[in-house]
Amino acid sequence: MNYKELLNDKQYMAVSTKAQYVRVVAGAGSGKTRVLTYRLSYLVGEMGVDPSSIVAIAFTNKVAAEMKTRAAALLGSKRSELHVSTFHSFCAKFLRVEIDNIGFPNNFTILDEEDSDTLVKNIGVELGLKRNDALVKNAIGFIGYQKMLGRYPEDVILDDNPTEDEKKMLKIFHMYEQRKTDMLSLDFDDLLLRTIFILKNFERVREKWQNRIAHILVDEYQDTNDVQYELIKLLMNDRTSLYVVGDPDQTIYTWRGANQKLILNFVKDFPTAETIILDRNYRSTTKILNTANKLIAHNKERVPKDLYTKNEDGEDVTIFGAYSRNSEAEYVVNQIENLHLKGVPYKDMAILYRAAYLTLPFENELMSRRIPYEIYGGLKFFQRREIKDLLAYFRLIYNERDDISFERIINVPKRGIGKSTIEQLKVEKDKYHLPFYQYIKHIDQYETELSARNIVALTMLISKIEKLRNKINENLEAISKLLEDFVKDIGYFDYLADSDDDAEERVGNVKTLFENINSYIADNPDATFDDYLENAALQSSQDEIKDVDKVALMTIHVAKGLEFDYVFVVSLIDGIFPSERTLAEKGHSGEEEERRLCYVAFTRAKKKLFVTYNRSYSFVLEAKTNKSRFLNEAGLEETFNNYSSSRSLFSKNTYNSEKFGYYSDNDPNDDNFFDSFKAFEEPEVEDNGVTSWKVGDHAFHDVFGKGVVTKVIDDSIIEVDFVNHGKKSIMATHPKIHKEDKGAEA
Repeated sequence: MNYKELLNDKQYMAVSTKAQYVRVVAGAGSGKTRVLTYRLSYLVGEMGVDPSSIVAIAFTNKVAAEMKTRAAALLGSKRSELHVSTFHSFCAKFLRVEIDNIGFPNNFTILDEEDSDTLVKNIGVELGLKRNDALVKNAIGFIGYQKMLGRYPEDVILDDNPTEDEKKMLKIFHMYEQRKTDMLSLDFDDLLLRTIFILKNFERVREKWQNRIAHILVDEYQDTNDVQYELIKLLMNDRTSLYVVGDPDQTIYTWRGANQKLILNFVKDFPTAETIILDRNYRSTTKILNTANKLIAHNKERVPKDLYTKNEDGEDVTIFGAYSRNSEAEYVVNQIENLHLKGVPYKDMAILYRAAYLTLPFENELMSRRIPYEIYGGLKFFQRREIKDLLAYFRLIYNERDDISFERIINVPKRGIGKSTIEQLKVEKDKYHLPFYQYIKHIDQYETELSARNIVALTMLISKIEKLRNKINENLEAISKLLEDFVKDIGYFDYLADSDDDAEERVGNVKTLFENINSYIADNPDATFDDYLENAALQSSQDEIKDVDKVALMTIHVAKGLEFDYVFVVSLIDGIFPSERTLAEKGHSGEEEERRLCYVAFTRAKKKLFVTYNRSYSFVLEAKTNKSRFLNEAGLEETFNNYSSSRSLFSKNTYNSEKFGYYSDNDPNDDNFFDSFKAFEEPEVEDNGVTSWKVGDHAFHDVFGKGVVTKVIDDSIIEVDFVNHGKKSIMATHPKIHKEDKGAEA
């Protein structure tokens, strides 16, 4: 095989090196998997290495299978002797052979993550806790964190004055390990930790495996953690060759324990190591790479390199700033529609984002155009648990007979309403042929076996829904604000914070729902909240589109390792990307990881990269948004656009590539063209005639009286501190609110 003809110079250098320790710094799109598979082939075919003495480690089963298949095709008859697997798979095979050294049978069962979580929850119940108790959730995280550090319960030393919760979590940890032993089971962490324990404590076993393994190859080395590194070192003696491939600029999993310093300090750990940098990119255009290079150059913790390509220069990276979330989404989908009209399949386009809660306006816009899309790594917005919970509450405002919705929220947040109580309630309400809501609303009129505590909890729930309904019917305050206050009042935000590991994202989803409600009502002034709920129900119950040609939507973490011809990196807003929480928790190192994440996003694009942001009020940040600092760092010049999200009356879901807007089969230049739409003009909506508000303005409300504006939210809602009624959030154009000096602005 002529490797020189099949590889570029640096790839060939990486494949054919004779060095014992090798670090291959493989930039995005530089042919990393190709180099690894050819390295396997070269070791066996050119250097005469026994394939059974090679251990190759990948980070996913999919990549491991791909590497083995490609290498096997090059090796022919010796392919069955190749060992290509993940760390966990390797350790499972090791333990099937060696675990009897610690008195454990080799027919053990492996618990997956859900099995492990269930076991912890069962232990919590034994200790008198609820399955979803915050302490149980915290115990799951505590156990995972300790084992990521290589610790078992006996290794954990609590502070001198531990809290009661810390003591309970450690007790649960002890019981968890004992239960697994009783069940002859291991969890994922045990596979690594038990392997390490045996290698460290049984010299005969360690020497046997060290003598058996001549070469260790590790893919995605920048994502290796300390436990995995310890395992690698234990499998090595002074004759073992170690070959690692990775890119420090793509370390984006430190929150899972990845230690970037392992690849950065490789030459310190192995002073004779050779470093080979693969800097030719086969994926992207020159302009995309220049943008990515400028961005990542701002990081200090890296191996310096500038990716280059012999591909065409390509189109300029497009940056687009919009005045609202909806107009940002409309712009992105306009581009997608335009590209598709030019022959680009939907599957060659992707929308990437920092957090899953950002998808809603893009989903709405794609659905309104009937453009097929697929969300990878998460549920569609209206299918997410917290959104379904709140929509169930809101549907009860309009339909008290909706038992499906009521049963969903009867104990969400927790009200001490158990399964037996719900079953008893079903028997009683069915006896009187009433739905849940109406039976509880008038429960004092019926005989019941429910406890006084349960009756108080349920009637209080009904009272709060009734109060919300009355306020919405009064139509005096902004609905989105009323709903947010209601959600706080029922304790739903606290429930998310205490009961879910993904609390931040779920809270973000809830706040995005309020943004969407506000936008819908602002864009459809004649619509009622009931109309919104119907719209949401139709979207959430839509059948999946069967056509495989779909636009891909995914977080950037999910997108790592993938590529698309056209990539839209959206909502590049400071506080969102980079993440406000990451910056607060990790400071400079957090900012560098966020920058690496942005670098990964940019380098997913092959032909064209779009980056977008918006300048609207964010309920998540509780402030007006500003574009991300990463845009300036990447050398992208701002082209801010006053692009309205309102559609033209003559929209036909087709996009005119000659100008920014829609076109019709009719000729817009025809003098009679717009006249033909007069019959379809929407009636004027009554408002107060005020075109702008600012903090400090004096206001007068027909019901609430005098007040002063204390906050302007998204230019569509104002917060007014009324003399006799306190603070209220009002739609800025509501006909009942006026500037006190009416002549100042009409």
